[in-house]
Amino acid sequence: MCASNGIDPQVFGRRHSFGYVCRRCLKCCHHKRIQLNPYEVARLALNRGLSTTGFRAAWTEDGAGLVLRQTETGACVFLGGDGCSVHPDRPLVCRLYPLGRHVLADGSESFSHVEPHPQSLGEFINTGTIADFLQSQGAGPFMEAADAYFFWLCTAHEHSGDIGESDPADISKEDAKIERDLLDIDAAIARRCMTAEIAEPIDIEARKHLQLTILYQQLEGSRRTTP
Repeated sequence: MCASNGIDPQVFGRRHSFGYVCRRCLKCCHHKRIQLNPYEVARLALNRGLSTTGFRAAWTEDGAGLVLRQTETGACVFLGGDGCSVHPDRPLVCRLYPLGRHVLADGSESFSHVEPHPQSLGEFINTGTIADFLQSQGAGPFMEAADAYFFWLCTAHEHSGDIGESDPADISKEDAKIERDLLDIDAAIARRCMTAEIAEPIDIEARKHLQLTILYQQLEGSRRTTP
């Protein structure tokens, strides 16, 4: 079974009592490996006025689009003097802090407490629930996207087990570029819409849906063409 990692032994559901007040000490914005999915890249790219291809190259480790870069001091590249410079489009992990969210392949969900920085000024309170906190952080669309990509990844893992491992020598440079582009929303959609001679969707949720459709179709196509 494909599952998320690092589940805390003490986990909670959305109805669990929880509250947290951020005091903007910015301690949580240092020395954190902020992983991204394609939807989060798309949101951040729009925030910066870039294509997802350009954003991946400029702001993520090795231009891979998977992890945000850090400065030499270990700060998030988007941490400014007044705090997060991309706050309206910040990734899910930033919205959840100080919670961790864990999802299994069967769709079950749980939450755990993340240990804050020892010098954090944030304050835990006993008002509200985890569900209230998620709503206050605008986490809904980000959780839906995270789940959608996670379930696709689970399907991809199952698929790779069905067909065995590919020989890297059999993958051309062009094929490798196409594989990379599949996880790049703008590149994947541009290629599909150009081939189909149709207009690209503009709404970011519609673009996410189309990219996931492309990803699943790619898996199905690989399954059909595998001996």
